Amino acid sequence: MNLKKYSGSVIRKFQLAGVVDKLRFCFLYATNYLANSKFEKKVSHFKFPPPYFIYETYSLNYQNYYEDGYQTAKEITLLLSEYLDFSKTSIRLLDWGCGPARIVRHMPEILATNNKIYGCDYNSKYVNWCNEHIKLVDFTKNNLHPPTSYVTGYFDVIYGLSIITHLSAASHVEWVKELWRILKPGGILLITSQGDAFKEKLLPHELVLFNNGKLVVRESKNEGHRIFSAFQPRNFMQELLREFILFKFIEGGSKNSIQGLQDTWLVQKGLP
Repeated sequence: MNLKKYSGSVIRKFQLAGVVDKLRFCFLYATNYLANSKFEKKVSHFKFPPPYFIYETYSLNYQNYYEDGYQTAKEITLLLSEYLDFSKTSIRLLDWGCGPARIVRHMPEILATNNKIYGCDYNSKYVNWCNEHIKLVDFTKNNLHPPTSYVTGYFDVIYGLSIITHLSAASHVEWVKELWRILKPGGILLITSQGDAFKEKLLPHELVLFNNGKLVVRESKNEGHRIFSAFQPRNFMQELLREFILFKFIEGGSKNSIQGLQDTWLVQKGLP
């Protein structure tokens, strides 16, 4: 693990992260090719995004992509159902940072048909692909920085899994303000962050910052991309979400975690 941590530091220092990322994609594409082709035929009704889209936003294993996307969508709705009744009222739900729709494409099947489902992303290639291939979800392009095109107080629910984990310090603040704006009073926000479960991945100087409650950001030229990574201590997240009411915190890596090692924050925008 130490070798991996420090080799990553060297790669970032010499700005080789993009090159290494592309090489890793090529390796995984080749090693998964036969299994992916076989599974793609098995679920012929399911349109997979281009391979690099899948790699950028998840991992290059088609079966895991398909099954985990559906399972995560179910886990999100189950968690939200503790506070919302999707069967009785028409709810507007947004997947913020939807990527190529790994999760949100399953929501029409899982939720009652009276609900309205949306997805947004700053990557125009993702949004164009989604609009062409995914039905019953309304996809919109936003920019890397807010605002979005949505009107104030539009959504009942917004979720964003592993989105702030690829943003700069300034973007954390900007986007939380924007999510607050487009949520209805009483609306619910669910986001995930890289908390204590990621401490072993941090270098000594990063760990000092993290343990002092400071955001740790490993920057690259491409904010928002998987090679741009941010780690959020619990104190930092509590301050970031201070305007919201905390409903539930689920520690990353625990039994009920919906995003692996990432922490889950379920908060509410208070009523006027």
